[in-house]
Amino acid sequence: MNNSKKIILIFLVVIIFSVFTLYFFINIGGKSIYVSDRKIVVQESPKVLDTKSISIIDGKIPNKDAYNIKINPKNEIEKVVVPNAILTLKDSYLYSLSEALKWSKDAKLVFIKSYGTLTLEGKSSQWQIIFSSKNKKKGYEIIIEKDFIFSKKEVESSGYGYDLPKNWYDAKDAIISIQTMPQFSESTLSGISFVYNIDGKIWSYALATSNGTVSIPVR
Repeated sequence: MNNSKKIILIFLVVIIFSVFTLYFFINIGGKSIYVSDRKIVVQESPKVLDTKSISIIDGKIPNKDAYNIKINPKNEIEKVVVPNAILTLKDSYLYSLSEALKWSKDAKLVFIKSYGTLTLEGKSSQWQIIFSSKNKKKGYEIIIEKDFIFSKKEVESSGYGYDLPKNWYDAKDAIISIQTMPQFSESTLSGISFVYNIDGKIWSYALATSNGTVSIPVR
């Protein structure tokens, strides 16, 4: 094979590899999934959210686009590691609260939602935290990526936040509560949200599972 043919062949291999890589990332939503030390590892890029307005209803529907993890992994290979998942749901609230209070002194939480892959420890690589202000009559969206604020902006709001329960438990405990239920022994989990139930006047976790969305009240 002469040099010109070698160059053409190398060029074609590079093109094919590039197209495959692009196709791969598009089809799994910017995630790189591989196996290391007999565990599934999920590396993911932040999801850009084009939020214009928010309501409590938005918080009742957890994100279902993330990687599905086994609620009760049977062995090591079914366990999932997410290197960028650093903060829990409650951590994300505490981390973003000071920023929300800078925006408005009367800021209150409307809901929190995971957008990265959710671990069994209740951690995710990306959280959407929504606050609102009666004084401003606006909402405020904070996106946390890993353990830093990725973006923040004011948005329209059709509702306002509510006082949080004292010493409320974190996402991990909500996940543990369904791990013990036999109907979820073979199920997967893709997302979680924390939102106020206006009818019941109580905060709840909503977990997106392969068995449907499950609501866990926080008293």
